[in-house]
Formats: sequence, C-alpha cells, structure tokens
Amino acid sequence: MKKYLLILIPLMLSGLQLCAQKLEVSVQANTGLFHFAGKSTTATTQVLQGSTAGSAMDYANDPYGNKNGFSYGASIQAQTVSKGGFIVGLQGGYELLRSKVEVNKYTPITSVLYGDYLPIAANDPSFAVTGHVAFQSQSINLNPYFGYRFQLNKVKLDILPGMDIGLILDSRDKGEVKDKDGKIYKVNRERTKAPTDVRLRLGAVASYGRYGLNASFAHGLTNYMKNYIGDASFNAHSEYFRLGLSYRLL
Repeated sequence: MKKYLLILIPLMLSGLQLCAQKLEVSVQANTGLFHFAGKSTTATTQVLQGSTAGSAMDYANDPYGNKNGFSYGASIQAQTVSKGGFIVGLQGGYELLRSKVEVNKYTPITSVLYGDYLPIAANDPSFAVTGHVAFQSQSINLNPYFGYRFQLNKVKLDILPGMDIGLILDSRDKGEVKDKDGKIYKVNRERTKAPTDVRLRLGAVASYGRYGLNASFAHGLTNYMKNYIGDASFNAHSEYFRLGLSYRLL
C-alpha cells in the first residue's frame, strides 16, 4: 500500500496543478503531545536490566505508555488552491515523537528470564524506583491531504482532512529512574524498528498574510504490538495532537 501511495501522491499534485488557481509553498514548525492508545497500553511499567555490561541496555517491560510525551517536528508543504476554494496538498518533514510511561519497579538480572519480558524467580529481586521512560521514535512523516478554504475577512481558514504516513528511522526506550538511595538507572536502548505508522489526520490552518497557526489531531491505524510475543491480541496505536506555526514562501 505504501508503495502505491508514494507513486500516486506526486501524480495527483502535478495533475491538479494544471487546473489550480495557484500553488502555495510553506514551511512549518510544530510541537505536540503524543501517546499510545489501545487495550495493551499502560500508565506504569517496570524496567528490566538488560545486560551486566551497563545500564544503557536496560529497557521498559511495556514501553507503550498512554501518557502524553512532548514531541516536535518541522516540515515543508506544497498545496494547490482552486478558484472554488478546494485544496489538495502534500506535507513532508521530520518528527521526533515521545510517549511516556511511569516506572515503579526495577528488576536486576539475577533471575531466570522467560524470553525478554517476564522475570521468574523464587525470591523476587525487584525493588521500588521512581521516574519515567519514553518510547521515542524519529521518523520522516508524509501527509497527503484534501481540504477547503473559508475566507473570513482577512483571515483564511483551511480545513484539511488527510493521513499521516510515518516512516520510522529509529525507535528506542529513553529515560531514567531512581531508587530510594538516590542511585540513578539510565535507559537508552534501541528497539527493533517500529512499523510504518499510518494515521488518519484532521487539521486546520488559520492564516493572516504569510503567517499561519496550525492545529491537527491524528489517530493511528497501525498496531505497534501486532507481533508482540507471537500474540495477535495485543493492541497499541498512536495518537498525536500538533500545534504549530507556518510561513508561506510562495
């Protein structure tokens, strides 16, 4: 599906440009709140010691936190606007996304492990900690969209339904926790590459002159836990609220 979308999008834009009133190109910077939703997400988890070589290999037992993490990105977009106010466009850029999960327990590597997930021991070696871990991903995000422009005196309001196609470059557990004696355990472990994150997205842009205020919400369709421990019943999908500023170059 992704291959056909990447072929269709530029053809769609070039064709519509022939009958469009004008082409607009703008740059955008945004921040946002990102989290996971679904029956397998969690607000709290434990950190497992991943290697005796050092704490950099420690990782969250369940990293798909349902608490918002601060995220940000930058993009460039091109759109055509017809004489009737109809819009079609494509936005592409870089994003760093973080969800957050609180950590209440640390399990050292003194027990027998079943796979990488469930510690089994006669005497539980775990101890209490405080802190949080983020599931952090870096991605190239493509956002094809359609829409309509309303003219409100000197302000233009664009309503833009579309979709996100997040091409993941890197994903990892990142954070730190602290025990009752003040010892800090850092977490910065790379995970297996996350799947391409497809999200439905609804955006709005209010612009005055060359400047614009942008807001959007995206609801993920991709199950990050589809192949989690071989059990298809696990489910976690992304949700992302963005707020940003844009400047029109053309």
